[in-house]
Amino acid sequence: MENNFEEKMEKLNTPNTDFVKHQEVLKIGMINARKSARIGIVFILIPMVLVILAYLKIKLLIHWDFFDKLQRFVSNTNQTSFSTWVSHIILIGLPILAIIINLLAITHFYVNKQNKELIITIRYHLKNLIVLLISASLLVIVFIYVLLLSQI
Repeated sequence: MENNFEEKMEKLNTPNTDFVKHQEVLKIGMINARKSARIGIVFILIPMVLVILAYLKIKLLIHWDFFDKLQRFVSNTNQTSFSTWVSHIILIGLPILAIIINLLAITHFYVNKQNKELIITIRYHLKNLIVLLISASLLVIVFIYVLLLSQI
């Protein structure tokens, strides 16, 4: 019985450990991490200011004419289609672009055709991760705001 087991073990194919080259592969990001963080900050700056101003208007009950015009511009009531599209691009499109650009900067993809593997590496860049989190939170805030407006 022991001899049979030993024969089976000897006939087993051993795994190929030749592919430890994933650390040796030159990982070039699709976009420079520093530039993408700066671009992401610019893209989320405008929506963040709009959300902060809306929050201050609601919490502090400030009724300045500037805030009212800004709120009318962002909301869909009695507007032309151009201004509606501009407000949607500012509040939704720019944070999505910031997320895409920063994800491309911190992720690296490598395809090993020999073993049919896709290796995804995520590099740790604090600025890019912060921009990703702020962009995602802005999108969540805008979608919750839209959902609450549709309920009323």
